[in-house]
Amino acid sequence: MLLKLVKKVTEARDTKSFYFDPSEKFVWESGQYAYLTIEKVTKQFTIASSPTEKFIQITTRIRKESRFKKLLDKVQIGSTVDARGPFGSFILDSSHLVSSYSPVFLAGGIGITPFRSMIKYNIDSKLNIPMYLIYSNSDADFVFKNELDKWQKRNDFIKIHYHNSSISGHLDAQKLNNLISVHFISSVFWVVGPPPFVNAMEDILEELKIPQDHVKTEKFIGY
Repeated sequence: MLLKLVKKVTEARDTKSFYFDPSEKFVWESGQYAYLTIEKVTKQFTIASSPTEKFIQITTRIRKESRFKKLLDKVQIGSTVDARGPFGSFILDSSHLVSSYSPVFLAGGIGITPFRSMIKYNIDSKLNIPMYLIYSNSDADFVFKNELDKWQKRNDFIKIHYHNSSISGHLDAQKLNNLISVHFISSVFWVVGPPPFVNAMEDILEELKIPQDHVKTEKFIGY
């Protein structure tokens, strides 16, 4: 399958979204990923757009040490890249789409991408599922913040807490417990981000006595 680049958007420092129009019908579920290939270099990306949206959105940090990221950033509007997908089982299924198990999303940095898709799908499909996003970042430059703030303001079933670790320190058991203890202690926890973030959240959730079957994780390696 070919993806034609139709738009680029700078989301935050060193972070861009690339919007692609697929050459054929492409159906995916929120949380899934695709493989993109440019000049025989292939990399995996979570799809940040919701299945309810027209284009396939890939949002990523543009890192100088990544050959693929440099190639991606140089793709011109109207040009195409090869793609395969969708893949992945990190998706919301019917067992999680009930109020008693409302999802709590724990995003570390660029790990926000699958949650953007899930929240947007929830809104567009009028499911009105309570969703709580705890978004940790190393500074105040949160990806998608304007969009997320708008969604939270317009939909009372969306709750978002931004955690700037440069000011508040890293999330620990006490901080996380203060955030989730009132309404979300029986929820399913979805954790995405770099391996150190995911590993830390797994340890904290275990310390907080969250059952293992209420924790789903995805590690972004080499993002």
